This record gives sequence, structure tokens and C-alpha cells, in this order.
Amino acid sequence: MMKAILLLDSDGVALAPATLCVDVSEEAHKLKLPLFDQVLAELSEGMEMRPAGATCYELFDEGQRVAVLEVFEPPPQDRVKK
Repeated sequence: MMKAILLLDSDGVALAPATLCVDVSEEAHKLKLPLFDQVLAELSEGMEMRPAGATCYELFDEGQRVAVLEVFEPPPQDRVKK
């Protein structure tokens, strides 16, 4: 399943464009996208990561919240225009 991860600062402002990724290595190879776990590790840069609901992770540096990772599913690509 394809997902997008968005890195936000502590005020909710995006620090970079969303990164597309997938959960399964076969799909990653086929679509030429990184794995979800790899993207989480790269964006968290070794900071403490705490779940904050079903679709978010808060990033802490020395006990202070510094960023949020928001995970969401991108809209389907096969939408039909009406």
C-alpha cells in the first residue's frame, strides 16, 4: 500500500514535500519507491519518535517536541474526471 509521509515543524508548517513510500519490498522495487520504515528512520534523524494517534508521530529532541511526521494515503491515481 502506498503512503505519503509529511514532516512538519512544531507549529505544523511543512519542512519538505511529502515523501511517497510503500510497506512491502516487492512493491517498493516495482514502483521504485522507498520503504515506509526507511523513510520514517531518515526523517526522524535519530530523534525519539512517539505515536500521536493513528496517523502521526511526534519527534522529540532532548525531551522537547520539535517536529511531527504525518502519515496519510495519497488519493487514488485512477480517478475518473466527471
